Amino acid sequence: MKRFMVVMIVICTLYLLTVNLLADEQQDNFQAPESEDFSSLIWSEAFDKLQAKFSREYGFTDWKKIDWPALYNQFKPRMNQSQESNDFTAYYLTLREYVHSIPDGHVHMNSLSEIDNRYIGGGFGFSIVKLTDGKIVVIWIDESSEAYTQRMRTGAELVEWNGCPVQAVLNEVSTIFYNNSATDEDSMNQRVRYLTRAPIGTKLSLSFKNLNDEKIIKATLVAYDDHGESLKKTYPATIVSDGLRELILGVENPQNPPESMVEKKILDGNIGYLKIWGLLDADLTDSGEIVSTLGLFKVAIEEFNQKKVKGLIIDIRNNVGGLDSMVADMLASFYTEKTFYEYQSCYNVLSGSWEIRPDETREVNPADPGLYIEPDEPFFGGPIVAIINSKCISSGEGLAMGIKNLPNGEALGFYGTNGSFGLVGSGAQMPGGIEIRWPYGQSLDKNRLVQIDSRDGIGGVVPSVRIPMTLENALRIAQGEDVELEQAIEFIKNL
Repeated sequence: MKRFMVVMIVICTLYLLTVNLLADEQQDNFQAPESEDFSSLIWSEAFDKLQAKFSREYGFTDWKKIDWPALYNQFKPRMNQSQESNDFTAYYLTLREYVHSIPDGHVHMNSLSEIDNRYIGGGFGFSIVKLTDGKIVVIWIDESSEAYTQRMRTGAELVEWNGCPVQAVLNEVSTIFYNNSATDEDSMNQRVRYLTRAPIGTKLSLSFKNLNDEKIIKATLVAYDDHGESLKKTYPATIVSDGLRELILGVENPQNPPESMVEKKILDGNIGYLKIWGLLDADLTDSGEIVSTLGLFKVAIEEFNQKKVKGLIIDIRNNVGGLDSMVADMLASFYTEKTFYEYQSCYNVLSGSWEIRPDETREVNPADPGLYIEPDEPFFGGPIVAIINSKCISSGEGLAMGIKNLPNGEALGFYGTNGSFGLVGSGAQMPGGIEIRWPYGQSLDKNRLVQIDSRDGIGGVVPSVRIPMTLENALRIAQGEDVELEQAIEFIKNL
């Protein structure tokens, strides 16, 4: 079953765009959900259709305790009011809040930047981060900004925001213009990032203490059009490109998209390094040829074995996901025994229930529909460190899980993975050029329990080697220094 971040326009084979590629006899009793088009309906009617389809097909209603009737009662009056007043902005915002009520990174609604920028188009000339000790500190400041003129410097600790304790204000920050957060950890990090965003012209009174100075300084600032600079100066944007995800989402002028799904090199200390951006085959250079991602991976492992590397670092930060079967095939180079990977439980339109289905890229085995890691060449048995973050989503999280479960494997990072491991494929086209998508299936462990997907704010793959977000680390990150990679290198060197 395919698992994608969103509409995967870089997918290069038609079978990846098909929900079911099972044998004919298997298709008689199963039909996966398909996207539907409600775009010709009036807004209120389209919302009713969306609610019915979404609540029926969503794969984690029970797991995440989603109260669909309550959501409908909350948002339907607002949708009706938007319809009556013919207020497209109100309609759009209502949909965004509705969609963001589901704590799942696989639940997605496309953005309309011309509206978003009315609400988050302004910045105050600085970026902040929450440290492991709970402090909110400035990690970047525009030296041409009024904030700098009013004596704010990097390392400053925020004390009050418009007269209220900054910690209390964070709880009220909206992140509806960003992707859905599945975990409490990611939700807090996004609230911190978006605290510094506001409509252009918004006035702010601020209190802060500069580094090594207990004197509280007050400043009055006005939000200006900084072209989203404060968001670009936070982790992981300062370290890891998000160009592939932007390419997939159709963002104009994506920032530094990779030329290959797999990048390899030998680091100092004879350590192998693999950067894996996604788990699917693609033509990222418009060469006209589809490149095998698994093939690139195996060639790299063979080269690392020839050079007898001391260890292997697999960088899956910002990994967009892809095929579970490809993950299992990659992990086959690290496992010595056949190992269970997952069951895939999918919504069957014909029966109206969820059913265990075999992976669509594998030969059907009616007696055992599970997906397994089956040892294969080339084999690498040395130490492996997977570098992860909250933008490692979907099948990328499966790769992190598989590495962490190895006796010689570790998952390292500041934060855990996204916590969104569902099977994506359904959705709805809404009026105004809006598309909403969601997962219609689950990944289950050997006990047939949901794995990785978050519940009650907890989920994802948690680092076995967690790096603290100290002030020193935060300031280094803001300068573009890759602290996580450095720590991974040191970890292997010290073995």
